[in-house]
Amino acid sequence: MNRSRLELFPGFWLDARRAVWIEQERALLVADLHVGYAWAHRQQGNLMPINGADDTLDRLHALALEYDPREIIVLGDIVHAAVAEETVLADLRRLSQLGAVVSLILGNHDRQLAPMLKRAGIDAVLRHEIELGGHLLLHGDFGDEDLAEACCVSIAAHGGRVILGHEHPAISLSDGFVTRLHCPCFLLGDDVLALPAFSRWSAGTNVRDGVFLSPYLRRANLTHTIAIVADRLLPIPFRN
Repeated sequence: MNRSRLELFPGFWLDARRAVWIEQERALLVADLHVGYAWAHRQQGNLMPINGADDTLDRLHALALEYDPREIIVLGDIVHAAVAEETVLADLRRLSQLGAVVSLILGNHDRQLAPMLKRAGIDAVLRHEIELGGHLLLHGDFGDEDLAEACCVSIAAHGGRVILGHEHPAISLSDGFVTRLHCPCFLLGDDVLALPAFSRWSAGTNVRDGVFLSPYLRRANLTHTIAIVADRLLPIPFRN
């Protein structure tokens, strides 16, 4: 049995490589690339390695080659910060050359994205949200619980979910003795789905704590985490 992919419902797949594939729309979804993360932290005095491989764009390119999507949608936080600009601009150019329409949803880290895209020579439409196949795609940082509730109820009435990034969900797993793992995960609710950060730099926030950044998750009835363990998906009932 292939446990690297999980079909949540017909044609809607979670991929252990931190992505979602929607067959009917031929759309590949990822969230939170955080291009330039290591450079931004070094500028702040946190001496993160800059010679280690940042494989974010390589991994996204591999997914695009495999799925051959019509559209690649990034659910916000494309760029972590506007530093080491030539390196970041080179990555943005690679993002625009993936062989599909690339749609970018703005996240809270993307305030400088529009001028950076212009300097990179990339003509891109930036969106705050996208409706696709009955679902609403957004970053998840905007609004309050009342706004999120109204949005989720409206989408759920038509059989869809709000699909978001921003949260960087992760879960800690332990054998109760020595071994303890901190794993990125998908976070599933009755009317929401949060994607793990596509960037490997993000350690993620432990969902077991039940403390969420996004108002869409704070008001949600969460049912499962789907942990990514050794490139396999492990569904776990949600308990905080």
